[in-house]
Amino acid sequence: MTRRILVIGGLAAGPSAASKAARTNPNAEVVLFEQGEHVSYGICEIPYYIGGEFPEDALAAYTSQTLKEKKGVDVRILTRVEEIQPARRTIRVRDLNTGSVRDENYDRLVVATGSRPKLLGVPGEDARNVFHMKTLSDGIALKKYLQVEKPRTAVIIGAGYIGMEMADALRSLDIAVTMLHRHSLPLSTLERNIRETVRSELEERGVRFIAHTNTEGLVVGKELKATHVVTNNGTYESDLIILALGVAPCSDIAAAAGIRTGGSGGILTDNRQMTNIDNVFAAGDCCAVKSVIHNRNVYIPLATIASKCGWVAGENAAGGNATFRGAVRSIALRVFDLEVAQVGLSAEEARGAGFDVATETITAWSRVAKMPKNNKVTITTITDRASRRLLGANLLGKDGVVHRANTLAVAIQHRIPIDDMQQWDLAYSPPFTPLWDPILVAANATRKKL
Repeated sequence: MTRRILVIGGLAAGPSAASKAARTNPNAEVVLFEQGEHVSYGICEIPYYIGGEFPEDALAAYTSQTLKEKKGVDVRILTRVEEIQPARRTIRVRDLNTGSVRDENYDRLVVATGSRPKLLGVPGEDARNVFHMKTLSDGIALKKYLQVEKPRTAVIIGAGYIGMEMADALRSLDIAVTMLHRHSLPLSTLERNIRETVRSELEERGVRFIAHTNTEGLVVGKELKATHVVTNNGTYESDLIILALGVAPCSDIAAAAGIRTGGSGGILTDNRQMTNIDNVFAAGDCCAVKSVIHNRNVYIPLATIASKCGWVAGENAAGGNATFRGAVRSIALRVFDLEVAQVGLSAEEARGAGFDVATETITAWSRVAKMPKNNKVTITTITDRASRRLLGANLLGKDGVVHRANTLAVAIQHRIPIDDMQQWDLAYSPPFTPLWDPILVAANATRKKL
């Protein structure tokens, strides 16, 4: 059956949806609209590109040409979708090169409009040395600024995941970094013990961490550059300012078309990524997703989830019957020498969802004690007393953190009781893991706590 499938948005969900649709129904005409000049790239690689660890030519996963050649998707870059008209099965698009506007008809539509960076909403935010890290263009612009202007000082506003990675990248370039944060500790969804260790690591690496600080304005001087950050907690001079305030879903045109959104602003879908509007699917950072832990809609803007949901939306738009069962929230990052990971809920989130929460923290060796590269791994578990199942975990260390986090994510996704985890038959090999893996140590300690 010939079908015209339109996809709004690039990056992770859009190209995944478009590629899957073209593969599922080779007779379909699949067209992707992207308002930027880059259609598919690794946003998570940008801090490492800034720090010199990742080459620019490896950032783009697909160009508009390679998506056409390899996946059979017709890509229209520099084309902004301004309106969805479900009753007519059309979208209104604007060519950003010419300014011309036209309508495009569809049989099926996938909305993958992504997210937008949160703004300070203060004067001076548009200065030319103020950067977000949301798009490939942002990363390339910052890299060029660093090479040409050679700033010696930077202020990072926000202490979430992007803030951590950018602090690491800028310090590797010998730039003095001040980090301003509204709360006492970074990484607000992690447990306090992990957050305290991360703050200590930042300060040991020369990052000046200023807590309980709200930005009130930016002073703009010559050449349209911000020279100072004005806060309730003092004024900070800087050659470069990074805004790392998080993101919000880009769901405006969907909501205007009558597509239902949730409390986070994310588009609501069923497990087939279908919206409440016939023939309209949605996926990616513009959407809420179901948590497999408590079956509630949550907002988790991660590329891993976006890509999976894009696959489901694309397959179903092309006539398939795929489903997305839900997300755990699995996050890992590097903070200088530390590996930090979070899977599932925090203790606060779990209590808010009505669970009777028990937490336990252990520290164990990552490998057999005398092996080279061996180091300590700290695991904090968040468990439901009633069902005795793992709801979440934080992990921190200098070796072997992320693969253990992935193992615990599987336990959370499949609702495995802590008693069963304690019986797991895990591999033992001195170069990789000790006789009692830290996961087993954590399971035993949690079992005793319960």
